[in-house]
Amino acid sequence: MADRKHSRRGGAALVVAIAALLPSPCGVRGQEPDAWLLDGGNADRYRLGLDRDVAHSGRSSLRLEARGNRRDREWAVAVQMLDATPWRGRRIRLGGWLRTEDVGSGHLWMRIDGILDGEAALVAVDNMEDRYLEDTNDWTAVDIVLDVPPESVTLLYGVMITGDGTVWADDLTLDEAPAGASVTAETMNETLGGIYERPMGTLPEPRNLDFETAADGG
Repeated sequence: MADRKHSRRGGAALVVAIAALLPSPCGVRGQEPDAWLLDGGNADRYRLGLDRDVAHSGRSSLRLEARGNRRDREWAVAVQMLDATPWRGRRIRLGGWLRTEDVGSGHLWMRIDGILDGEAALVAVDNMEDRYLEDTNDWTAVDIVLDVPPESVTLLYGVMITGDGTVWADDLTLDEAPAGASVTAETMNETLGGIYERPMGTLPEPRNLDFETAADGG
């Protein structure tokens, strides 16, 4: 059990570097969710798509699954990237519903990238490392709450899987946190060095958080 937890921590930590990998969609074309990408340390060993048979509400959900049996150290994420400028100075909440089946771990995750002293910086990150779902679970409400400081440039967020199994996500929301809500991770403001370049594909506003639209328009 200690090894499995360690491997999850390792996979979660690697999400910190994900901006350098984007965009690199690896899923099967056609029924991928619109405005979402598959990426991560082992993205080629996972599959991202819409599930028209399983949904929390509506007609479909996001499905992130392992291609065969995967080791706990392997991981991938579904990610959407958003301009952080309109959110500066606000406390925001990423909420939604996750369902899992025989999974190593399933999470929501959010990261804030920015510029500090003229260099690229990791402003904040929360991968639900202390409250992930494992094994099999029915639809479960989860959330992440972070502050968006003035140095923030890009929000990256989505769904993460480690190890084997399948994670479904549905009915995500991204908005200002309710009054009195506490952050789930503190601001880091960790300088990474170099000039920050916003990832290609960054959106001006959230899109397809209910996973009702496929990349091919279906």
